[in-house]
Amino acid sequence: MSAEALVPAVDRTTTGSQVERTLRELILEGKLLPGTHLRETQLASSLGVSRNTLREALRGLAEQGLVTHHPHRGVVVTDLTADDVADLFRLRLVLEEAGLGRLGPEGIEQLGEATDAFAEALDRGDALEALERDFEFHRILVAALGSARLTATHERAQGELRLVLLQLDREYEPPQVAEHRAILDPLRKGDRDSAAAALTAHLNRAADRLQSLVHVKTS
Repeated sequence: MSAEALVPAVDRTTTGSQVERTLRELILEGKLLPGTHLRETQLASSLGVSRNTLREALRGLAEQGLVTHHPHRGVVVTDLTADDVADLFRLRLVLEEAGLGRLGPEGIEQLGEATDAFAEALDRGDALEALERDFEFHRILVAALGSARLTATHERAQGELRLVLLQLDREYEPPQVAEHRAILDPLRKGDRDSAAAALTAHLNRAADRLQSLVHVKTS
């Protein structure tokens, strides 16, 4: 189904940021799949906004890595390769290891709450909620850096990886709760070296799993 058939009409006073939010939700909910061509004229007409407003929205989505502009194809929902996945996990590892080193007692408590929520979502079989709680765990690590710019960079990486997970649907098995607890438990004991080693192993395993699935999907 085309993108314009899926988007809802919005009020003509809608700003570019509101259109951006509408399209972002459709992308992250998996309604606009990776590789979907976003045809400017038709999409602006379906939304009921000007092409300038739509262009503003698409620029914002491009900055988040959710859409990509190709010289001859126009704008498409980002479709990542296995190499892209490797780059995103390398970025995450640098940021999350740095954040782990700065994590205080409150942050460790938040990690515990996120881990418990992750476990509950997995027990319920709620894959989307489990993904959110998994991502939350890792966002808490980066938040410890106290940098809005680094937090935004990390959130963009998570957003791009979410696209891959949506594309793979049920083929991807989420990490086990034990992997999060292997990071959390040493932190509670003050053993940051063991926690950092567990984080590295956790992210490397996730990267390897996801790269393999993407390679199979695209080969």
